[in-house]
Amino acid sequence: MEKADRQRLDAQPAYVLHSYPYRETSLVAEVFSRHHGRLALVARGARRPRSPVRGQLLAFQPLQLSWFGKNELRTLHQAEWVGGLTPPQGMGLICGFYLNELLLKLLPRDDPHEQLFLHYQET
Repeated sequence: MEKADRQRLDAQPAYVLHSYPYRETSLVAEVFSRHHGRLALVARGARRPRSPVRGQLLAFQPLQLSWFGKNELRTLHQAEWVGGLTPPQGMGLICGFYLNELLLKLLPRDDPHEQLFLHYQET
């Protein structure tokens, strides 16, 4: 078993705050996890047409994420959409993006804030 596999975390509740392209076919997702705080995850091959996570790493959608690694940029292993929420529209969408920007700027990585996560989830 590789060392990275020993650090694997499964089915962690999280939301994507922001994502951007990484190399040719991958994506980096800045996520807010309930038990681990803000993390950067690389989703290898996520921009390929047949990727299982393509279209799942969207803002404001509840996810169960599995990842491994201990570096600042961890590797996403699996993403599962929990469902149940309709995407925000209009002013709610603008406020949601503003809230995501605040969390990106103000939260340090790997610093869990469970109460803040619960408030984010309610919002």
